[in-house]
Amino acid sequence: LFLLSGCVTEKAFPEPDVEPPEKRAKIAADLAGQYLQRGQLEIAIEEVNKALELDKKNKSANYIMALIQIRLNEPEKADRYFKRAIDEPDPLPSAQHDYANQLCRTEEYKEAEDLYRELLNNPLYKAKARLLMNVGACFYKQGKYKEAENAMRQSLRLSPNAPPVLMQMARISYAQGKLLETRGWYQRYFQSAAGNAEILYIAYQTEKALGDKNAASSYALKLRSKYPASSQAKKLKN
Repeated sequence: LFLLSGCVTEKAFPEPDVEPPEKRAKIAADLAGQYLQRGQLEIAIEEVNKALELDKKNKSANYIMALIQIRLNEPEKADRYFKRAIDEPDPLPSAQHDYANQLCRTEEYKEAEDLYRELLNNPLYKAKARLLMNVGACFYKQGKYKEAENAMRQSLRLSPNAPPVLMQMARISYAQGKLLETRGWYQRYFQSAAGNAEILYIAYQTEKALGDKNAASSYALKLRSKYPASSQAKKLKN
């Protein structure tokens, strides 16, 4: 009877199937990404650490950890994880994009442009409009207004009237003193977006320079009422 009982127990409670560590790492990395998108940083860190313990080469996990390190203001650590996420073979395109943006923020422009170029030449990467906008923003930061404008116009061909790109075009035109062009860009922008303090201040300054006191006063009023604590609103007081 004892032996029979043992046999029955073995069949009734078989060993559970254990997923390979690579698959469990992928599940944990996917969860970490979802938590990060929701702003649940602590849980995202727990899940991504699980993923990396299971598979330290998992590109998605390294990418998510890089994004977390940026939020924690740890650019050197982010750099290390980004490099693992874009390592050959099969670099992660989304990681290449965000790493290029990070390199531009840290003024490593040559490295950023190389990554941008690689993505632009990748026919499988679909987020080209956003990519071109970021390319343009990086050129703008360097004071390369012609190149910035060219990239932004290419972005608009793919995504016409995208508010972030229209705002960037207003900034680029304003920086070059092209006031009528600046007006055209922010007028298009305001058709689909309320505007932040920067674009309202650009609109105020542009209308003031063009001699339209009523329009300038209108933008100044919106700036003061919506963003009273902004640096732009404080400039109006001065």
